[in-house]
Amino acid sequence: MLKNGTVNQTFPSFPVWTPTNWATLSTGAHTGTHGVTRWRVEVAPGERIDSFDGRAPNAERIWNALERAGKTSVAVHYPAAHPSGIKSGFVVDGFGHPGHASTGYEVASCQAYTTSDEVATVEMDHDGTAVRRTQRSVQPIPALRPAVGWENLPPSQSPPLESIIEIHARLGGDVNTFHLLVVGSRGKGYDCVQICREKDGNTQIAETVVGQWSDWAIDPFQIDGQKQDASIRFKLMELTPDGKNLKLYRSQVTYANGFTYPDDLAAELIERFGPYQEHASMTPYTSGMADFDTALEECEYQGIWFAEVANYMLREHGCSFFICHWHLFDYLNHIHLNDVDPVCPGYDPNNADTAMDYFRRAYQVGDRVLGRIWEAADDETCVGVLGDHGAYPDIRIANIRKFLVDQGFTVLKDGAEGVERDEVLEKDIDWEKTRAYLKDDKGFDIYINAEPGPAFDEIERELLLALRTWVDEGVGRTPIAIALPKRDAYLLGQWGDQCGDVIFAWDHGYVSGYYGQWKGIIGGGAVGAPEVYGAHHGGFLPTRNEDISSSFGTFLLAGPGIKKGYERDYDSHGYIHAADVVPTFCHILGTAPPAQSQGTIAYDLLEGNEMARERDAN
Repeated sequence: MLKNGTVNQTFPSFPVWTPTNWATLSTGAHTGTHGVTRWRVEVAPGERIDSFDGRAPNAERIWNALERAGKTSVAVHYPAAHPSGIKSGFVVDGFGHPGHASTGYEVASCQAYTTSDEVATVEMDHDGTAVRRTQRSVQPIPALRPAVGWENLPPSQSPPLESIIEIHARLGGDVNTFHLLVVGSRGKGYDCVQICREKDGNTQIAETVVGQWSDWAIDPFQIDGQKQDASIRFKLMELTPDGKNLKLYRSQVTYANGFTYPDDLAAELIERFGPYQEHASMTPYTSGMADFDTALEECEYQGIWFAEVANYMLREHGCSFFICHWHLFDYLNHIHLNDVDPVCPGYDPNNADTAMDYFRRAYQVGDRVLGRIWEAADDETCVGVLGDHGAYPDIRIANIRKFLVDQGFTVLKDGAEGVERDEVLEKDIDWEKTRAYLKDDKGFDIYINAEPGPAFDEIERELLLALRTWVDEGVGRTPIAIALPKRDAYLLGQWGDQCGDVIFAWDHGYVSGYYGQWKGIIGGGAVGAPEVYGAHHGGFLPTRNEDISSSFGTFLLAGPGIKKGYERDYDSHGYIHAADVVPTFCHILGTAPPAQSQGTIAYDLLEGNEMARERDAN
């Protein structure tokens, strides 16, 4: 594809966050216009909705513009694509949140079960909120014991054993119980687990042997007191021949209906391509539920499913445009980019080869997914790959809320907790004494607690001075690269009703807002080295571009009318902005862009359009 098309980096919208940039990539509008500035959007005073809700972007999307031009589109697992506002197009899971246990199409998030006494717990940030929660990564279950009271037992060359697992529904506290039957099929001890609804071999829904996935099962589950058909499969991670130790991994339990528009599309896609798995990530690997291979296998299943749906909808349903969101590489960046880039102070060359192999294998999976679409594309079809943003290894960690507390701008109520983790909730703020604050969400903008007038102006002046002169004494740098009043925030693409009173951007190497991953700042304080290094993106300058890591997004495109082997010269012509992608797509499709689109067409990607120029010395 690279040989037959054009490859470019894109300048991402600020802040460099997932919901912000997927909104830009569907609207062609800048952040201030589409309004998805953070992980929640305030649609009315005190009313905030998830930024992955289709009501969050305050701008028309590309599928709306295409429908107006008489063309049909399909969006799969795309952030904020439902409700979509379309009548004749298609949407498959229009939520597309990358966070673990975040979707409304889920009965239960993935889980592992073990008979071992050694069970760890992990701290997990629910991406997009300031709430930290502790979750048991592997669920303990009763030790295997002789199977008693069973009917219709299958053949086994060892006396069958039994245990039990419980699947707790996301809503309502409903418990779905399954019985495990462990048998020996080859005369070499125990090697197979059957998952049954009752103590009856005829109620089996799945069967798995060590290292292999079971077939998918679609079965009714109880959730919030109601029955819901859902998809599930299992992988036996460990089973000792003597039956002493068992570890069983279970996929996310995902709705088998109700996740598409129109509704009947779900059954059609499942019949052709198998069940839909909404969440596939590195969480099973990082939490200890499963190994890297298992997590990658789930991501590949999801990606191949997307590719097959793309080909089917374009060929069989008359769609002119397909777009999906597949999050594998962002997960991997957060976990291991710091292990392969020497700019990270926590870089260990002894771990680099292993981590780089994880990236290599993930990109091989991505290549297989892309190959399904590329090989099916005809001479009239363009194929593109978008990355909403990149990432950069952690170097220094900054706690903006602690800084505001320490400087006396934010005052907390007695007993308030969380400030050391940058988790000051608005309910814990003493509003009578507070002069400036951040909202609950990850933030890059500060609100002034005063009405416009002299008092407001004085707080603004003091706040800007404090931000601009804040020094990280440990390294002799200023963490804040830019601090602007709202009237000047246009420079960072910020305006509108979601924009705070003072906007700031971290300097290169500084990051905040992911304390569940780096645990804290060594020695305390508002800025310093993290206890655990990782890699992130967010409210920092979006122009970091080094040998290995980059904050920039990606735009690859190949097909009829697209230049071959072309890459824009960034030094002479600047970057393609994320807002330019939608207008470029619409131009190729021969339609007007969405109503609020503000980007421009990247003409230089198209054959017959040259940006080369020479200055006239005369």
